[in-house]
Formats: sequence, C-alpha cells, structure tokens
Amino acid sequence: MGDVDLRRLRYFLVLAGELNYGRAAEVLHIAQPALSRSISALEQELGVTLFERSRSGTRLAPAGELLREEARDLLRAAETLQRRVRLSDREGRRLTIGFTPGLIVTPVVRRVRERYPGLSVDVVRTSWTDQVESLRDGRIDASFAHRPFDDTGLAVVDLFAEPRFAALPADHPSAGAEHVLLADLAGEVLLQPVAAVPEWPGATAPPVPPDDDGAAYSPTVEEKLELVASGRGIVVMPASTTRYYNRPDITAVRVLDLPDTRVCLVVESRRRSDVLRGLVEIALADADPASVGNQRVLDGAAAPEAR
Repeated sequence: MGDVDLRRLRYFLVLAGELNYGRAAEVLHIAQPALSRSISALEQELGVTLFERSRSGTRLAPAGELLREEARDLLRAAETLQRRVRLSDREGRRLTIGFTPGLIVTPVVRRVRERYPGLSVDVVRTSWTDQVESLRDGRIDASFAHRPFDDTGLAVVDLFAEPRFAALPADHPSAGAEHVLLADLAGEVLLQPVAAVPEWPGATAPPVPPDDDGAAYSPTVEEKLELVASGRGIVVMPASTTRYYNRPDITAVRVLDLPDTRVCLVVESRRRSDVLRGLVEIALADADPASVGNQRVLDGAAAPEAR
C-alpha cells in the first residue's frame, strides 16, 4: 500500500456525505469522471472497497464507514501540521495574539511593536470554546484567556482575577439586586456550556437539540445576549465582558458565591522565542494591580456596577 493522497481523502469525505457522484462533483467543482477516478485510485491505494454501487444508488461499504470516522481527524491533523509549520517559519517576523471579548489588549500590542519594530502583530478575537484550541492548532501564538480551560501542554501566566456576573433580562426578578447567589438562579437556563461554569450545580442546558456538529449553544457573545434579552435564559460572564457589552435591556448582577475567574496569558509550553518572552514581560507589567496599566491595558480588574 502506498502513501494516501490527502486530496483524495477530501474527495472521499464529500462523496461519503452526498452518496451521489454527481452532487459530490458539483460540491468539489470537478468533473464527475475525475471524481470517479480519484475514488478508484484511493480504493486501490488502500486495497479495499469504499463504496458499494448498485442501481438503487451508492452507499458506504464497511471499510468506507471506518475511513469516514478516521479521515476527518487525519485531515484536521494535517491542516494543523501545515499551520504549525508555517507558524514556525514566521517566528520573529509575525505575532498573532488572541483575546476573549471584553479584554482590551491594544496597549499591550503597541508596546510589543515598540520593543520589536520589525514585528508584524495581529489580533484575533477568540471565544471560551477556542481560546486555547487556537493555540494548539497554530492559528494564534499567544492567548489572553479566561479560566477554566484545559492547560495540558500550555504555559499559563496568571495576570489578575475578575468577579463573575449573571447577565439577566432587564425585567428579571433579580435584576435590581446588588448581588445574587447560585441558589437564586436555580432553574434558569444556562446559555453556555456547563463546563464554562463548573461550579453551577445541576445547571439546566438550553431546551434545544444539538446541531449536527454538536454545538447546542450560540457561538458568540452577541448572540447569547440577544437570547438573554428575549428571556430565553442567562449567561455568566466575567466583569470585563459585561462592561464591554453594556445594554439597556440586560442587567449584570454579581454572583457572590462564584469564585473569581483568572485572566491569563497562555502560550504553548514548547514554544520558545524572545518575542513571546517579551510579550509575557509586558503583560505582567501592565497587569500589576498596583499599576495604572492594569485598567488601561486589559480593562478587566474592576467590576461593572450592578444595576
């Protein structure tokens, strides 16, 4: 058996999804005979039959079922490898920094540029679900992130703590409270993964079935807040995020018995460079609670006023 062609694997996955050569060829923008030749070549490479063809249509053979399960992970790993190789090639020339909504990193970026004049610095907004995965797959070099997250293989520098708030619709019974306890929110629908608020006992998930990709939650803060405002549920957010997304139809109330979340600067443990060391030094200096820079750079140390 020879080496497997990744392009043919991509073609296979499209055909496995469509189970129709004509439709799959249209999706791939190639001629149908070219797709047929590619699939036949893949079957010859692997020495198996991937599709069973009959007058009633095309369906996956047992080997095709197995390959479909494994091929997605293989292609994702190949794409990650490509990104990581490109990342290593640009070392010292470009830095991409991720940040979660509400954290203002512009002054940090400015100081990095001042220290490294020839460096191109980009920023990418991340979310709780990809704030560290973007590091692992090479999309970003460093991430300003909120705990909790899986820190396996990561170097984590704690910067400061932020209290957490419940974003409630303005007409919620607790909207006028100075603070609430988790018990006060019992029975509320939590519009985010329970893993984002692991302290919440018996949190209720949104009453909607997961999509095909398994995502049962709105991916962005803006979408979550639209659901909050319409009374569909509530969201727990750090202080910086509630400050940034201040809306008249939503009230942020501190959850007193939730421990503070930690704002961290995260890089991969195996990454070593002068630029990353400089970024850590700058972030630590600006996150010092005794300095003016903490409020100016990351705008997250102070809590929003509860309404």
